[in-house]
Amino acid sequence: MTALKDELMTIKEASAWASNLIGKEVTPANISYLVQYGRIKKIGDNGSAQVSERDLLTYYNIYNLSRENNFKERLGNDLNWALSFDQCKEAETTKHVHLLHPYKGKFIPQLVEYFLDNHIDKFKTETFFKKGVIVLDPFSGSGTTLIQACELGMNAVGIDVSAFNTLIGNCKVGKYDFADIKIEITRITKSLEDFIKHSNVIEFETNLLQELNLFNNQYFPVPDYKYRLAQGEIDEKRYGAEKEKMFLPVYEKLVNQYNIKLKQDKTEFNNYKIAA
Repeated sequence: MTALKDELMTIKEASAWASNLIGKEVTPANISYLVQYGRIKKIGDNGSAQVSERDLLTYYNIYNLSRENNFKERLGNDLNWALSFDQCKEAETTKHVHLLHPYKGKFIPQLVEYFLDNHIDKFKTETFFKKGVIVLDPFSGSGTTLIQACELGMNAVGIDVSAFNTLIGNCKVGKYDFADIKIEITRITKSLEDFIKHSNVIEFETNLLQELNLFNNQYFPVPDYKYRLAQGEIDEKRYGAEKEKMFLPVYEKLVNQYNIKLKQDKTEFNNYKIAA
């Protein structure tokens, strides 16, 4: 028992320990995230929660310290690990408009900056772009390249097969009249408030969240469920499908009780459509 106690740390102690281990800041919030999502196991209750040094070491060996070696084994020793920007915090890799909308296929702006700016190093021995040039991105996705080109004083053209992607990109790089934006936001907010006022949506959502909370506490208790998932003790796909079927009658009962219309008519949507 004594040896086990010696290995336990508070969340604050674990953040300092992990920061020293990997050479960059690991905040208590980062440790709490690992607990919340089952990467490491929580020991004790919230008032005196602790984590195991062994769990932390295993996690950081797998996900951090060995990442460079693992990639080099697969891709070769000439891999420029600096381009992983592994040292960057999320706040840096999602700066200003890059986090306006989630997008799974995006890459971080620092990577684009590396290739577009005018610095050279042992890997990048030449520069190809300068202020005023036109940068073409034929697969522009969420617009990261367009934004970074504009930041560096370049012009940018983006093309994407997805209309939704082009909408995201255009929203990020467009020039706006803030007075017009304020008017439009006020109009949309008023329309939404009117819609909610004359519907049962709030009561429905409140009761639905209560039912979900009870259901999740019973079948998806965090962090225990996340930990068991990470350890391979639960087949997430099969388990999730089973519990979805269990909860469906509860959901359908609430939909009928509050007379919720799951699909609005097009004419109803037009009343709340953003003006062009």
